[in-house]
Amino acid sequence: MNKFKERAKENFFKREYKSALLNYALSLKEFPNDEEAKLGAVLCDLALEREEEAVALFEYYELSKTQEGIDSKEIVEEIIESVDNSISKISSFFMDYLNEKLMMEEGIDYRDFMAIVEERGDFKSVFEDIMFSTRVLISRKEDFIDFLKQLLSHGFEDMALNYMEDALKIFPNDKEVRKLFDLIEKKS
Repeated sequence: MNKFKERAKENFFKREYKSALLNYALSLKEFPNDEEAKLGAVLCDLALEREEEAVALFEYYELSKTQEGIDSKEIVEEIIESVDNSISKISSFFMDYLNEKLMMEEGIDYRDFMAIVEERGDFKSVFEDIMFSTRVLISRKEDFIDFLKQLLSHGFEDMALNYMEDALKIFPNDKEVRKLFDLIEKKS
């Protein structure tokens, strides 16, 4: 075993996932076809978002990889894929539900809202004018992310943080949502 992979495993067991990920990356730089290092990197990435599941899979892999007749790497990869697919299906179901609910509610569609913003030239004043009297209806993830960016850039950090907490439940693996959340935390 190379020194980077050994350090990566030590880091993982210490729950230092970013350090473990870095060491797996360094291991893969030296040995690009190392399947164990690739799996370790995937598990580190998973641990940053879903720690308990990743730790359980890592421990299972470590214990079972020496047993004959068991392809533990393949089993772990299938479980990871299954978890990702389940999260995607739940997110899709939730977005469909939200879209149906939005159709029944009264409010202004986000694109119509942004047309008013463009016409008046100021997001903050338009948002302040409508925030207590009507709802902004957002049905697309791209619009939601744009809305969060607008809130952040116009001084509504607390409101953006409230929306982000829900967004992370809906899109836990979305890199752009995670990046926005990190940006909000830095501003808070």
